[in-house]
Amino acid sequence: MMMAVDDAPALPWRDEVAAARKGNRHAFEALVRGVQRPVYGLCLRLLANDAEAAEVAQETFLRAYQALDRFDEARPFELWVLAIARNLCLDLLRRRTRARTEDLEPMKELLASQAPSQEDAAVAREERLSLEQAMATLGAEDREVLALYYVQRRTTKEIAAVMGVAPGTIMARLFRAREKLRRRMQQPEGESR
Repeated sequence: MMMAVDDAPALPWRDEVAAARKGNRHAFEALVRGVQRPVYGLCLRLLANDAEAAEVAQETFLRAYQALDRFDEARPFELWVLAIARNLCLDLLRRRTRARTEDLEPMKELLASQAPSQEDAAVAREERLSLEQAMATLGAEDREVLALYYVQRRTTKEIAAVMGVAPGTIMARLFRAREKLRRRMQQPEGESR
């Protein structure tokens, strides 16, 4: 059943986008505040570097501001900005001359621990570190799809919109990324593939 135009759900960003297009700085700031955290989170997951993630997030908002007149209001604003962030991250990853391993200590603070005992906290810390180390061995595309799905809790349809592919492709990528992650988590320490 098709919805009549008048019955369509209100798009919360539509008024702010219209005001920002007319030069209202406060409206654009409100748009940025609404998507700042997921944009930075995606950048951090893809780049695995705080400074680069912050820089790319800032560049994302600059690009979004510059392209605001080309934004399609039928599309969710947040997904449009996430797609810009994703593309900037992938550009940066392509420019890197070599693969590098990361110091994962700063990332462990992103995952809050509510462990009741020191032993539970130590086990949880080890599991998180193991997960983050395994994630760091995955390619950017695998880290991206896992982060969008599990960390940002996006639907496959939303992820497909961000990545510019079909939802079925996202389902296949999620399956492959989970399998790679599972295999890496089961590897004995010191062994690499």
